[in-house]
This record gives sequence, C-alpha cells and structure tokens, in this order.
Amino acid sequence: MRKVGLLLALLALPLAAAQDYVFGITFDAGGKFDGSFNEGTWNGLTQAVSELEEDEGLVIDVLEFEGTPDTAAEGLRNIAAQGAELILSPGFLQADAVAAASSEFPDTFFVLIDAEVDNPNVRSVLFKEHEGSYLVGYLAGMMTQTGTVGFVGGMDIPLIRAFDLGYQEGVRAACPECRIVSNYVGSTPAAWNDPARARELATTQQAQGADIIYAAAGASGNGVIDFVTQTMCYQPQGELRASPLAEVLAEIEVSSAYAQRCGEGSQPLFFIGVDSNQNFRGDTDDNPETLNHGLTSMLKRVDVAAYNAVYDVVEDTFEGGTQVLGLAEDGVGYALDEFNEALIPQSVIDELESVRQRIIEGEVVVPDFREQ
Repeated sequence: MRKVGLLLALLALPLAAAQDYVFGITFDAGGKFDGSFNEGTWNGLTQAVSELEEDEGLVIDVLEFEGTPDTAAEGLRNIAAQGAELILSPGFLQADAVAAASSEFPDTFFVLIDAEVDNPNVRSVLFKEHEGSYLVGYLAGMMTQTGTVGFVGGMDIPLIRAFDLGYQEGVRAACPECRIVSNYVGSTPAAWNDPARARELATTQQAQGADIIYAAAGASGNGVIDFVTQTMCYQPQGELRASPLAEVLAEIEVSSAYAQRCGEGSQPLFFIGVDSNQNFRGDTDDNPETLNHGLTSMLKRVDVAAYNAVYDVVEDTFEGGTQVLGLAEDGVGYALDEFNEALIPQSVIDELESVRQRIIEGEVVVPDFREQ
C-alpha cells in the first residue's frame, strides 16, 4: 500500500509493470483511521485485495491519498495518471473532484460514496441511513432507563440530519414519552475531526439525563465513545423507567474498573456507533463477557460497496450509475456480536426484526430529511 503525496503528483512516477491491477482510494475529512466511514471503505478495499492476491495470485498495488477537500482533485488525478483501474472516494465533499477526474480519465472507474456524479465511469453509492438509524433509535427507545437519549452529529448537513431524524422517529415509535437531545459538532468540514467538541456535547447530554448516545460524526464520534467508556456510569436522579435492559444488567458481570468507579445504585452509560461495527470499543477490560458500553452500531456497509467494486473491476462487470442501499439490500442495519449480545435479549431482537421487515415491506415509512 503506497501513499500518494503532492510531490508524487508532480512527478507522476510510473508503476512497475508487474502489477496486475492498480486500485486507489482518496480519503474524506476525518482521515483513514476514523474508526467509521473512511476506515470502513478502506477495510472493504483491502479485504478484496487480500483475497484476490491470496486466492487468484494477482499482484495488486493500492495507492492512497489523504488530504483535504481542496486537494482531493489533485490526489485523484495523480492516482489516475499512475494507471489505476479503480479509485474509491468516500464522502460527498469529494463529488466535484470525482466529477472532474472522471471526465479527464474516462478509462478509469470511480466509486463515489454519499453523492452522485453522472458520468458513465462513475458508480455513485447512496445509503438509506434514515432506515438504519430508525432501527437503532427503536432499540434505544426500548432500552433507555432514564427516558432520555442523545444524538451527536458531525457536520450539520442534510445527510446527518437524515441520521438524526430517522433515529428520533425510531426512539419515539418505541417510547413515545422519551426525550431526544440532539447536537451538532459544527457546520464546516472540521466538524468531522473534532472529538474534543463531540465529547463536550456528550457530557452535556448525559448531564441532561441521556444514558444512550448515538454518534454520527466521523472521527469526532471518537469523543463520544471515549466519554462513555471513560465515564462508564451515572447516578440516577429520579425513578428509572421499566426497560429490558434492567433485567439483563442484573446478569452481567462488570469490570473491576467499573466496580471501582461506579458506586452503589449507579447505572451504565452506552454509545451507539456508526458506519462500521464499533461495538468492540465499548469493551473496557478486553473481556467481551463483562459489561460492554457499546449498545450497538448502525452499520452503513461502505465496506461492502468497496469490496463489490473491486471484484466487479476484476471480473469485468463494473457498471456506473447510482446504487441506493437500504435495509432491503442489507446496505444498512445494526450490529449484534459477542460484545453486545448479552445486552440485547432475544425478545428485543425479535421485535427489531419485525420492525425491520415492516420497513422493508413498506408498512412503516421512515421519513428522509433530504426529501422534506
């Protein structure tokens, strides 16, 4: 895996002839290892590349570019000029750059996630984030003990408002009397990479009674996760509502750190992750059998979009156009694994599956903020 810098953009060094394929990726604001959107795309790309190298004996070079929205166009041109067959560009901020590069390099395939470019060599991948957010909101509404839950968004744009609205609709469907506290990190691209500000917002939301906080904020969401896993618990200020969570908590062993930090009568805090499966980050003692602070994660399968695109190029089946992936296409969903399975009883899983099916069949219509 090679990083492509601006110096290489000027030199446009040729690749060795031994490569069977060259793939590229240009990361959005938040960076490669944001633990979320960018990293999910990277994971899908590298999984496909690893399989093809191991199973098919292919030699594949992967070029990376990590810059800013202002330098994305230069990064794309540089990678395309070095012979890349496919370039992945997660993030709507890269739309203009992809539009320009795909016109300049018509023989290169591009995948743009979260925005549309109408060029024949561009596959635009959009997601029904509102559907997945409704599911995790429904779960939060069922499980909250305080009756108050939080949402921390990154950049205040229609895309993140769609997460927010879907979440709120799901919470209210499960718990009409529940309260949702919603805040945004900012209104510029810097909002994707400001975990300190996101942590401040999570702190304020918890002070207002939120015991479950959903973060859709790119790398800023790390601040919410850090707040929850480091604070761990809260002291209830009033009577707790009946919740399936109360029953399961009585059966789950807590970590020694939790036992030391959280006194008698305290209750645990939880986060809901986003894009990638972030459940494991709620494990504070490297033991998935003890209390985990990741209630679930809203999966936005950017990894699958990247993985499929790589195979489509290798199998010569790549097509441009727009794909819209929701619950019916398994493009969004929620994560259930060894880290959170003890938190969510089977009765709740069954109800979530019923809700999921009703959304797929059209019995429940989740509003999309972008269409209002």
